[in-house]
Amino acid sequence: MVKPMARKIYRIDEFMGLDQSMGENGMAASYSPDACNMDTADGELTVAKGYTRYITSAVPGTEAIRRMFLFHSGSGDQVIVVTGGSVYAYREGVWVLIYTFTGGLTGGRVDFTEARIDTTDYLLIASGEQQIVKYNGAQAALFGSSDGLSDKPVSYLAAYRSRLFAAGDSSCPNRLYWSKLPGGSRTIESWGEESGSVNVSGGHTEIGASAGDPIVGLAALSNQLLIFKKRSLYRLIGDKPSNFTVERIDSDVETAAYTSLVMSGDMLYFMTKGGLCRFNGVSAALMPDARRIKKLLSGADVSLSKGAAARSRLYYSFDDAKGGGIIEYDLVRHTYMLRRGFDVGDIASWDGRLYIVNSGRYVCLFDDGKSYDGKNIEAWWRTPETDLFDKSGVKAMRSLCFRGHAQGAATAMNAEVSVGSARAATRVLLPTEESEVVEVPLKNEGRTFSLRIANEAGGRFTLRGGIELSFETWRRVE
Repeated sequence: MVKPMARKIYRIDEFMGLDQSMGENGMAASYSPDACNMDTADGELTVAKGYTRYITSAVPGTEAIRRMFLFHSGSGDQVIVVTGGSVYAYREGVWVLIYTFTGGLTGGRVDFTEARIDTTDYLLIASGEQQIVKYNGAQAALFGSSDGLSDKPVSYLAAYRSRLFAAGDSSCPNRLYWSKLPGGSRTIESWGEESGSVNVSGGHTEIGASAGDPIVGLAALSNQLLIFKKRSLYRLIGDKPSNFTVERIDSDVETAAYTSLVMSGDMLYFMTKGGLCRFNGVSAALMPDARRIKKLLSGADVSLSKGAAARSRLYYSFDDAKGGGIIEYDLVRHTYMLRRGFDVGDIASWDGRLYIVNSGRYVCLFDDGKSYDGKNIEAWWRTPETDLFDKSGVKAMRSLCFRGHAQGAATAMNAEVSVGSARAATRVLLPTEESEVVEVPLKNEGRTFSLRIANEAGGRFTLRGGIELSFETWRRVE
């Protein structure tokens, strides 16, 4: 016996982002277990923008891109890129080789910080293998000296309380160095003692005692210096050596990549294998919504993740068997999105925009243009597969309704509805007017269903006001 049919509607009122924190059946309709290259700002679903070349000439050389930085020099902003053992600056419309590390660099660690020495602004570049390099916008030279005890091959740099702090010396993996306090004849290039005044002296201290827990990053906040170690987290507070205090911080996080440390507002964010983490000024922990990308991270390598903040979003690169990409996190809406289809050499942000060095060695402006530097953007959004907690109920699909419009002539959207084991795909030619409601007839019946929306051939479209899936349901009764 079959119970009479009832008409029902499955609604998505707004689009949010990825959610892999639970089984799909219990997931909110506004989230997706599998989405890529979509922008859900304002609750709409739009194919994300790509990137365009910010600098039209490629970074010279063939060695791997290590890091990128924007140096705010006195003579104007310069994009700095480290590739292999060479350092290039883009100035006056051309790439200029400003420094070559003798014998090259064998590792991938490079860190930057801006600092003033006497009256000149410098970019400091640490490699962990050779002496720090300083660059004033015109020429590069070695930083420090053996007499000043500042010729150490450190890996990590931070400017805090007018001093330079450094760590990551492979011969002293737990050691934190600090410079003299600038003033008079003193500069940050001297890390030794100052006769008669400990409070302006340079120095060092050991952070922990285990060689198996080396320092792996530094981050300067307004009121403390964070010292990231492989298996622990410390902070230095105080404004002079006489009151410097080192404290271990309670944290339940995994090892952070130093390149993923990102400040946004008064919070420090970083990526770990377990997910996105946050230091709130007191303790460090996984973000409450970190599990929303757990499946993505389970197959990803974030040990060399590069992080950046642009406006209200965080961006983190990752590698995986599919070629890697970028994880995007919206700090306002607390949503995640996957960006894929390109290689990432490094990312950096300035003036509220994100920049990327791609596999073609071009510095590009992210979230700009209709393609990834000429490569089509493949975008999709899949709704959770659900039985609506009515496992005995048979759902017979009838129609898909949405308000959507094309961003370009003859743009099509592919809609695939899965009902049980049956799949039916429909190619929908989208209107150019967003006020028009599109209705797509559907078929097939089963006890579970999901919808996958995708663009075609890099086409761009926007869906406004959510979507509706109309179906009839019945159940067999004795």
